This record gives sequence, structure tokens and C-alpha cells, in this order.
Amino acid sequence: MGGKYVRLLEKHIQALRDEDPHGNRALFLDDVFIVSLLAFHNPVLRSLRTIEDFSRTRQAQQHLSIRRICKSTLSDFHQLADPTRLEPILTALRGELSRKHIASGPPGELESLLKRTVAVDGTFLPALADVAWAVGSRNQHSRSARSRARIDCQWNVHSFLPELIVVPEPRESESDSARRHIQAGLLYVYDRGFSSYELINAHYEADPAAESGWRDKAQFVIRYKPAGGNSPALEDALDQRLTAADRAAGVISDRVGSFRSSKPSRHAILPVPLREVTLVTTEHGQPGTLRLITNLTDVPAATIGLLYRQRWQIELFFRWLKSVANFTHLICQTRAGLLTQLYVTLIGVLLMYLHTGYRPSKYLFALLSAGAGLDELLPILRERERQCELARQSAARRRAAKNS
Repeated sequence: MGGKYVRLLEKHIQALRDEDPHGNRALFLDDVFIVSLLAFHNPVLRSLRTIEDFSRTRQAQQHLSIRRICKSTLSDFHQLADPTRLEPILTALRGELSRKHIASGPPGELESLLKRTVAVDGTFLPALADVAWAVGSRNQHSRSARSRARIDCQWNVHSFLPELIVVPEPRESESDSARRHIQAGLLYVYDRGFSSYELINAHYEADPAAESGWRDKAQFVIRYKPAGGNSPALEDALDQRLTAADRAAGVISDRVGSFRSSKPSRHAILPVPLREVTLVTTEHGQPGTLRLITNLTDVPAATIGLLYRQRWQIELFFRWLKSVANFTHLICQTRAGLLTQLYVTLIGVLLMYLHTGYRPSKYLFALLSAGAGLDELLPILRERERQCELARQSAARRRAAKNS
């Protein structure tokens, strides 16, 4: 329902109204933000027309400064929207959640790595109308072309908080978008669509004192296809000794070498050492291998595999966003409007997380959308989390018994 969250953000909302005044304008970002946040907590409100109707209800009017937010006016507003004005709210909520340290990571050596591990991926959203900047592409299950827009996200797998969310430039690949947003000191985990020399190079910075002339700016784990064709082989590779823990984790090979460019160019790979860890895996019920390329050289090979598995966190977020939060299509025709819509959604997610102390789930979203108060909601959530944890422990015991 969202009303209690609006009151938590009064200071920030006032700043949205104070900035950028205009004498001929009646609709400001504060009202757009409020009605969008309220709509996020009401899953049936997923179009401009339903938002217009909702803005006239008593529930919405107690938070808005205007009598009605018209569909056409809201559409025009998305042409002028500046989503960066919502970033201070995201920053404040992320800081509050980080201080509370709601999330807890697994014990042992993984803990320190996961604190700075960021999963990177993109997802497509279908557009309801012709969108000039959208990526025109064919759906993999259909022969007809559809207008779709991609959003790229970087998600902290330890805290379950967003590090970055962007709408890429038209025809910009996922790897090109990712290399523009690498932050020093983080550890990035990528899937197969990010296997490019330019992306690897972006994780380094010049250092004349280093043997190769380069040093790590950030670290990475990238899934590569098996060597051959467009997938490069590791040259001058030296085998590393596998421990019993590595073999138990399914590691069959651990080598250190380098990639080499087929010809010198501005896209050539830097002369830096790379590590290749190969694991046995099962995908879609079929046995196979998983080839991981990384610049992490001082951790066990089994840990590399565990880090890559954490990439699934971002897939869970995308699934939650589309299936549970019902963010399944675009309601605007501009990149700025889409980013505004996404920022409001992330703010809604972080508020739910902060207010209850639980990661967003379908149970939490359903209870909040039904208007349950915290005194009713928290005991229900605790019991639901207890049952889910018991189910996870039971499944883990069954897997261990099967493997033994």
C-alpha cells in the first residue's frame, strides 16, 4: 500500500519539490514519485490509465498536492524527468541498510570476498508502444520482431542491494555497458555474454612498477565457452595442484596462463596473467563443464566456483522484479522515464527491506500489498521464514545423503 513509506521519506520528497521550480508547471517530481511508489505496492496499477484513476482516490489524495495526475500529463512528464534526482534517496536507504547489516553471508573465507562481490547482468522488458531507443529484437520463442528495452544491473550478492542500474545506449552490448561502470576494489561476476577482451582490460590500470606494466583495478570471474571458435584458449598455461577440497567441489582443472590477441589492435588483450578454473557441472539435466576465467590467483579453485554460483542472486532479483513485483512492461517511451520507473521500484524494494528486516520475497510483497500492519506482518513473516529455512535444511540433508 506504501502510505507508511511515504511518511518515512518526507524530507527527501520536499527536496524534490523545491528543486527546479517552473511557473507554468503544475506537476512536479514529488507527486510523480509518490504516486509511483504507491502504485508499486498495488500490483494491479501497472499502466498510465490505472495510475490516473488511482491518483483520484482518497488513499492517494492524502499524499498528493494535486487533485489528479492525468495520463497524458504523466506521459509528457516522462519526457522531462531527471531520474538522477532520486539517487539521494537510494543512497540514503542503501546506507541505512548497510549500517543495520541485515544480510549475513556464509562463514569462512568466502565472507570477505562476498562483501565486495557484484553480480552483473542485463534483462529485457517488452515495450507496449514503439520506443525509438528500444532494442528491436526477435523473441527467442517467436519469429516476430518485438520492441524490447534492456536494463543493466549490478547487484551486491552479500547485502542484496543494488550497486548500479542503467539503461544502456542503443545497440550497446552488455560487456561494453559493463566496462563503463567498473568501480575499483570490487569483485565482478559475469556470465557468458560478457566474454570480451575490452571488458577484461577495463579491470586493470597502468602501473610501471608491475612486471606486466598493469595492476588490478578490480577483480572478476567470467564464464567462458570451451576453447575453440570465437572462444580463446589459455596460452602458456601452467597446471596448479588441486586439493582434496577442490576435487570434492567438482574442480577438474586449475591453470594459470594468458590470452593472446590474434593481431595487434586497439581491442588487443593486455599482457596480464589469467587463471582458468574448470568444473564439472549439470545444466538442464545434462552433464558438462564450466570454464571460468579470473584474475583471482590467491584463493582456492573451489572458491572460484562458489563465487560464480553467487551470480544467481541477480537472476533471482530479475525474476522477483518481473514475477512478483509485476514489473513486466514499460509504461513510458523515454529512457529517462524508464529509469525513473526503475528507481522508484528499487526504492520500494529497499524500503520493504529496511522496514521489515527481511529480504523482499513473494510472501512479504503479498502481505504489504494487502495492507497488513507491522504488528500483524512480522510474526507471519518470522513463521514463514522459519518454515522456509527448515525446508532448505531438509533439502540439504537429502542432497548430502544422495551424494554419499
